[in-house]
Amino acid sequence: MKLLLFALLSALCLLRVPSVLKVTESRASWVASVFGLAALYVLGTVTPLDVIDSYLGGINVTNLLQAIFALLAIFFFNDSVRRLANVPIVRWTYYAPLLSIPIMILSFALVENKGPTAADFIDTRMDQLATAVYSGTYMVALLFTVLRIIYMLRHKAKSLYATFSAGLLVVAAAVSCHITYVVLFHFSPWHAWARAVGSWFDRLFYVGLSVTAAGWLVLFLSKQIPRLRLWMADAFWLTALRMRVHADPSRVRPAWDLFNETLENGVYKSLIVLHNYERGNLMTFPESTQRRISQIEAKLDVRV
Repeated sequence: MKLLLFALLSALCLLRVPSVLKVTESRASWVASVFGLAALYVLGTVTPLDVIDSYLGGINVTNLLQAIFALLAIFFFNDSVRRLANVPIVRWTYYAPLLSIPIMILSFALVENKGPTAADFIDTRMDQLATAVYSGTYMVALLFTVLRIIYMLRHKAKSLYATFSAGLLVVAAAVSCHITYVVLFHFSPWHAWARAVGSWFDRLFYVGLSVTAAGWLVLFLSKQIPRLRLWMADAFWLTALRMRVHADPSRVRPAWDLFNETLENGVYKSLIVLHNYERGNLMTFPESTQRRISQIEAKLDVRV
């Protein structure tokens, strides 16, 4: 299912920036990236699809894994959007898409003649109710998540947020076309019309995907670049100082803190380590070093 590419690309476009930019919304997107990459792998673009599926019985279990991984990717991407936009969690709507996973697993198990491995697994078995439930449930969960993101941003429909939401609306229209295809093909005699409606999925999907990815990337970077400019030099300088004077028991600890903490927290932690080093060794740094440390502490005081 091509929608897994939306989950993958949307997650990846957020986070191809250094991990020194780590914030809560980026952590959620890293998780989304992991699931998106897993979905892409079982699509068969890295290892041939029939090879992967052969280890799972050769009955198109990879198709189920693609759907689950993609759904989890868009779920965590939704969480990243929520955090970046400072929107509180509404519990039942937040977790509702995950309820579709057991339904998808059950309906997939009920599909008859699931093998052999095929890229058109869904289309060739759409005459079965179990297939319609499986594919329809996945698409409904995806549509629900996309609409939830749009709803979260309803009060922020300005500039980049508006562009991002517009792209998601087109994606929602594409998913709606696929849902219509599933319903009409299985529950009506209008198969030709159903296929015609379903064909709009690809046309709309990639337009919406492009707008969404571009808008979200610019939005994310616009929020992080000022923080990067403010703290990057200080974070690297303090880390280098910790390494040079061996202020930590472990040689890798300064580098770990640099890439595992947010920039501000990393700077604050480095200052504590360096002050403890001074007290523990009953010494003070040279005047130029002390002056730079004082300047950094003044910036932290202004932030607080």
